[in-house]
Amino acid sequence: MEESSLCCVQLPDGECIEVQKDEDGSLIELDCQNGFSEGRKEFVAPAVGMEFESYDDAYNYYICYAKEVGFRVRVKNSWFKRNSREKYGAVLCCSSQGFKRIKDVNHLRKETRTGCPAMIRMRLMESQRWRILEVTLEHNHILGAKTHKSVKKRGTGTKRRSLPSSGSEVQTIKLYRALVIDAGGNGNSNSSARDDRTFSEFSNKLNLKKGDTQAIYNFFCRMQLTNPSFFYLMDFNDEGHLRNAFWIDARSRAACSYFGDVIYFDNTYLSNKFEIPLVAFVGINHHGQSVLFGCGLLAGETAESYVWLFRAWVTCMSGCSPQTIITDRCKALQSAIVEVFPRSHHCFGLSLIMKKLPEKLGGLQNYDAIRKALIKAVYETLKVIEFEAAWGFMIQRFGLSDHEWLRTLYEDRVHWAPVYLKDIFFAGMSAARPTESISPFFDKYVHKQTPLKEFLDKYELALHKKHKEESLADVESRNSSPLLKTRCSFELQLSRMYTREMFMKFQLEVEEMYSCFGTTQLHVDGPIVIFLVKERVLIEGNRREIRDFEVLYSRTAGEVRCICSCFNFYGYLCRHALCVLNFNGVEEIPHKFILSRWKKDYKRLYVPDHSSGSADDTDRIQCANQLFRCALQVVEEGIISIDHYNVAFQSLDESLNKVHDVEQRQE
Repeated sequence: MEESSLCCVQLPDGECIEVQKDEDGSLIELDCQNGFSEGRKEFVAPAVGMEFESYDDAYNYYICYAKEVGFRVRVKNSWFKRNSREKYGAVLCCSSQGFKRIKDVNHLRKETRTGCPAMIRMRLMESQRWRILEVTLEHNHILGAKTHKSVKKRGTGTKRRSLPSSGSEVQTIKLYRALVIDAGGNGNSNSSARDDRTFSEFSNKLNLKKGDTQAIYNFFCRMQLTNPSFFYLMDFNDEGHLRNAFWIDARSRAACSYFGDVIYFDNTYLSNKFEIPLVAFVGINHHGQSVLFGCGLLAGETAESYVWLFRAWVTCMSGCSPQTIITDRCKALQSAIVEVFPRSHHCFGLSLIMKKLPEKLGGLQNYDAIRKALIKAVYETLKVIEFEAAWGFMIQRFGLSDHEWLRTLYEDRVHWAPVYLKDIFFAGMSAARPTESISPFFDKYVHKQTPLKEFLDKYELALHKKHKEESLADVESRNSSPLLKTRCSFELQLSRMYTREMFMKFQLEVEEMYSCFGTTQLHVDGPIVIFLVKERVLIEGNRREIRDFEVLYSRTAGEVRCICSCFNFYGYLCRHALCVLNFNGVEEIPHKFILSRWKKDYKRLYVPDHSSGSADDTDRIQCANQLFRCALQVVEEGIISIDHYNVAFQSLDESLNKVHDVEQRQE
């Protein structure tokens, strides 16, 4: 006799319902009238973000929900890996979904399908749990009564079994309500996705393990003793539990004064449920390297926590706001930035959005073709009208008008699509090309299960390595001359001014001038002339196609602007703009297009903005900050080698003696 077991589906309120499983794990028909206690609460509806330990758990959950509501379930689609045949995606739908095929219409069996839209789409995630990615709750037909009728077995045939004996094994299906899912969700469910999550259950205090509180305290004490100008703030709830924390070390404060015009707010570790609820403010230095502007620990992804953190950062930075701030796509972040940084340009990280394509669209039938169409619309369009046309064509061709994630993504297009962001400066952090991405600052030091205490121990090691890389790049840029590859005067001009890394990026544009041809005058409007530059662009399969780029040029204003907006995205002129300058006999790049933030000696010549105040105390603070930044450069380069140390130490000692001489002369 075949044995069967009970499968207990655990609800969020702790109650369970039972369905019977075959010995092979198949679900069989079971009279569940006695399987529910009287007065039991309604079964929780499926929502984007729910996670399950296995496919069977997810399937059984939806079956039980369907019984509660009054409809039957069938598997619409399943996706398997080619080699292992492991299932990685599925769509479960109402049995009334779709319509009968024409050849079945003549059968005497009554038509029961109504084209019902109710469904869930789920996928196997990296965590090896199954996550619901898309939900439609609405039905277009009358639902049955909640009588908890029998459930059909998945597969051929139907069996009816009585409840097994009390000695049968009971399995538990753990239902995880994953509140951290991509902004905008991906379904028609009315339940909250990541955009609207409240975290009422978790946001009131940090989820700390034993010893973490002491580790944080020890870390702050150690940093204050060993690191000048170290700054931290802690936020406690009404019960005295640590809720949020922020800190920034001396070097990060100095770096932010230099390169804080564009900031990437990295909440990767928080949103992806790492062991550490870590967030970081990150920028780009004059070598194109990532630099840290501060760190935080947050209890949850709420607007309240983000507002507290941003205000702590602003307090530390004397009220300065970034020109551009790049974040993940999240409503809580949006509202916090509007409140704290109202004058900053807020943009969504394009590479962060594109990384989610497999998760959000991978279950669709024509995924590869959809992905190519989306990439073409995003990266290859130069005008808004072109983007709108390409997007509309993609939606219409593949029937995606009801796809919730794509719909909300389109609504937010002014925050992430390159064609809408051409007037915003990104300093190379836009990732406006398909091969580019923004990497987390602590990428090699923090993993999914890295404990907080281990990270705090690694923090100084990570920063020391980053600072050493910057110092070595400084020395290399000052002491070496880059190899020139052309006779173009633009290349020679910037080779003397820019750091080695940034010059090499600009040098590539100079080299690619030779892929451009046919510079012609299109239109004249007073002093402004619009040119057309043709370029042979490398595309898929090492083939090249000719594309047109419009370039605006004004000799009187010293202005040159290309439709590709390379200067705003990356901070240097593109090959098309250089062609127009060359065509008009200009031998040097106009001063406004040579950015100080890329120069070899930028930090040494940097002059802080004193316009924020004129009081004596303010002037003293500004002077102290400037002296600190200058001294810090000596310290950073003085630790590269023993020879550097000896020179730096001698110079500082001589400087101190000269300052003392000033005091003696005044007496």
